[in-house]
Amino acid sequence: MGYARKGWKSFYMDNTEKINMDPKQKQMLDDVFDAFSMLAGGNLVSLMHVDGGFTRYSPVAVDLFQLPGEYVSNGAMNWADYLHPEDRKRYLNVMTALLDGGAHTYDITYRVKIKTGGYGIFRAIGAVLRNADGKPSLVGGMTINQGLTENTDPVTVLRNKYGFFEDLNAIHQDEQKAVVLLAGISGLANINQTYGYTYGNRILQETAFLIQETIGSRGYVYRMDGPTFAVLTVDLSKEEVAAVYDAIRMKMQRGIRVDGIRTILSANGGLISIESGAPMSADTVYSCLNYAYRESKQKRNGELVDFNGSINYNIRESLEMVNTIRDCIIEGCKGFYVDYQPVVSSTSEKPVGMEALIRWRGEPYGEVEPMEFIPILEKDFVFEELSEWILKQVTRDGLEFLKKAPDLSMSVNISSAQLEDEYFIDSLTRILDESGFPAENLCIEITKGCRLLELDKLKSIVDALHSYGIRIIIDDFGTGFESVNFLKKLSADYIKFDRELVGEIERSRIDRDTMRYLSKLASIRGARVCVKGVETPGMRDILKRFDINGLQGNLYCKPEPFPVIMRDLFEK
Repeated sequence: MGYARKGWKSFYMDNTEKINMDPKQKQMLDDVFDAFSMLAGGNLVSLMHVDGGFTRYSPVAVDLFQLPGEYVSNGAMNWADYLHPEDRKRYLNVMTALLDGGAHTYDITYRVKIKTGGYGIFRAIGAVLRNADGKPSLVGGMTINQGLTENTDPVTVLRNKYGFFEDLNAIHQDEQKAVVLLAGISGLANINQTYGYTYGNRILQETAFLIQETIGSRGYVYRMDGPTFAVLTVDLSKEEVAAVYDAIRMKMQRGIRVDGIRTILSANGGLISIESGAPMSADTVYSCLNYAYRESKQKRNGELVDFNGSINYNIRESLEMVNTIRDCIIEGCKGFYVDYQPVVSSTSEKPVGMEALIRWRGEPYGEVEPMEFIPILEKDFVFEELSEWILKQVTRDGLEFLKKAPDLSMSVNISSAQLEDEYFIDSLTRILDESGFPAENLCIEITKGCRLLELDKLKSIVDALHSYGIRIIIDDFGTGFESVNFLKKLSADYIKFDRELVGEIERSRIDRDTMRYLSKLASIRGARVCVKGVETPGMRDILKRFDINGLQGNLYCKPEPFPVIMRDLFEK
């Protein structure tokens, strides 16, 4: 498979240049290619010669994927361009690990555009062969056609997520109204662990049958990601779909019987209604639907959640707003910018840190608060692009801040979706390397949503970040359900208390005693303490009596763009 990466000269050649293959390099590649072809059993084979700068493909692959030829210059073609947009980053991360020495083999499933214009599902298995110096010489293996249409789920034989998108787009083009339900089960991982994956797949099959039986001919059922299913209907109202969900939930609670074992299931559900002709993409609808589903699972104990717009917008306006913001991310994060709010020392009251706060502004909405779109889009694949944009902007601005204050810390809020991304740390450290921003001056703020992750997993992520010298802030501590064990296990560098804990501190002795206790507790655990929402001199004076190191709030400076902060704090 061809691979191009900017900055690696050996993988870039002029697209108009003929392939100049060294005969010895070609012979070596052909010998290995023939051996792979014998072992592949009719599957497609691709093999890249790293130093030679060319890749050989099976003739069938040339025809199926409409490639330039059997031998292709790595600079003339980028294999990632043939993949589905959602799969490209994962593929590039795998290839980077192979070529940088972090991995020796690969096994990845992705969607590839085929000559009919659609996408097929393929599994690529292979390895990197290294020379005597340990550098990659040949990379490749076989590519297996999964034997199903791209729109079919192999376990339940329902139409899958891509079939769902196809049907949803068709409804949109026909300007039909529709209602979509996303329903799923909790605890599938535990079921797989206890009874095995074969039993788990039987549970999914029985769940699919249960949902199909309940909806009947009034809608279409799809297998989505993991243990979730979508129901798409143009015949039922929102209230009728809610009744369908209640029936599904009751049947799951009675239990599903497989191989004589009755398994009681807990259901979660999110719902969204789509107006006729609403100008939004299927991806936006799915992001909003996922948001409602997560609310049901994480906060409502499985009660159906209807995506009903944000505080300031009705349903249609909210969907259109999210769709607009999503499109702006795709267009290079158009309309996004970063404000900064300083953290000052509780003793000197001089800046010791700077918190980055993402903002978006666009017509006709004006400035939209992050909480109105971040929770909706954080499970969308475009969120990776926004995450990288924020980190690049912060490190770029941070280098300028460090010229004025070399010990300043730059902090960035991180969502649970970013921490769950297996490539997040690789992406973060790459940005640090490329920008030259020192890791020890970067603080990652663990937000409330991150604390819903399993504690051991969260600890392993924090430990990995610490190993690079990156520091950790637990944001809004004390407003959730954290225990002393949580504080102990994560070994955070900083604890940040929210305004909710200090808003009445001038009038409430209980709030003063609470803050005294919490700040002392954090200090005992080895963490420095910061308090947000400091608005008045009275609040400042009280907080200075406690074990608190940093103060943040409008008393010192409200969030402002980089040029304003630089001018007002460092250039006066």
